[in-house]
Amino acid sequence: MPRSYTGSVATDQALAGFAGGAVSTICLHPLDLIKTRFQVNASQGSPRIGGTLRSFQEIYRNEGFRHGLYRGLTPNFAGATVSWGLYFYLYAGIKSGMTVDPNTGRLGPTQHMAASMLGGALTAVVTNPFWVIKTRMCTTKKTSPGAYQSMFEGLVSLVRTEGMKGLYRGMIPALFGVSHGAIQFMAYEQLKYWRQEVKRKSWEKQFLEEVRGKVNDSISETAPGIQSSERAGISMDTETFEKLRQARLLEKKYDWETLSTVEYLCMAASSKVAATVATYPYQVLRSRLQMMNNPQSEVVYTGVIDCIRKIKRAEGIIGFYKGVAPNVIRVLPGTCITFLVYETVSAWCRNHARYGLDD
Repeated sequence: MPRSYTGSVATDQALAGFAGGAVSTICLHPLDLIKTRFQVNASQGSPRIGGTLRSFQEIYRNEGFRHGLYRGLTPNFAGATVSWGLYFYLYAGIKSGMTVDPNTGRLGPTQHMAASMLGGALTAVVTNPFWVIKTRMCTTKKTSPGAYQSMFEGLVSLVRTEGMKGLYRGMIPALFGVSHGAIQFMAYEQLKYWRQEVKRKSWEKQFLEEVRGKVNDSISETAPGIQSSERAGISMDTETFEKLRQARLLEKKYDWETLSTVEYLCMAASSKVAATVATYPYQVLRSRLQMMNNPQSEVVYTGVIDCIRKIKRAEGIIGFYKGVAPNVIRVLPGTCITFLVYETVSAWCRNHARYGLDD
């Protein structure tokens, strides 16, 4: 049984993901709100430099801090924490049922992507109602006619006026967004694996050099067996060498799978940027389809294809990237915070494991 704090590695991962999503959402919600308002803006004007800062100042001045910059925090917090917690739970559970590569003892990039996409799709289905309410609250002022005053009121009103179908507005682009998480986690896992391999090989080299010095004889790094040396009075075959290596590993408690904070942050940021650039347009489509219908608006979207055509015709390609600036400003620190908290909580669960200690 693998070492775990709760008795299940998947549950440990869910707790870590929940904590990461909670901290990140609370810290960076204002940028999420600004991004969402940019996304649903159907004007033909191109984004201006400094628009994020000007929007921040305008919302704070006209709507205030709590009811302005932090409007929609509750559904965003619920959606983010449930998403991260459920996603990591499913992601870890799906991976545990996969067959590892016999040569490396690890899962390959394709398996990481498959686990991420399946976990992401299931998570999207469960959490979509939160995102509908969050989009509608973030794109309306608290004093606007018909605006939701709370997450609960929004859910009740949405079901009453639009039925269960309303809870799943924007579901199709949300499923497109599964590729975002898949690309992000495939890149993150691969970067982490490469760095861990570098550290492992460095430790192996150091260990070989240490043993070579003790036996006063050359050792092949490709075939680590050490032949007897009368001069040093030591006899060590391959099996003995491997036992010594394992014993030394336990003695030093050297864990090359634990990386530094800076390494985690760099890998999280790099993987997030790659995924964001590749998949951002789905977020614009989802927000447009989820926003509250405005009778005074001349733009009404009847579906995903209709939304794509109207954005392309009226706003051009740039229309699919509206809000990308505040999104990048938000996702970089947000991802770093999420993954840092996630890895920290995961490490704490491993270090304080109550199960699997005798394995």
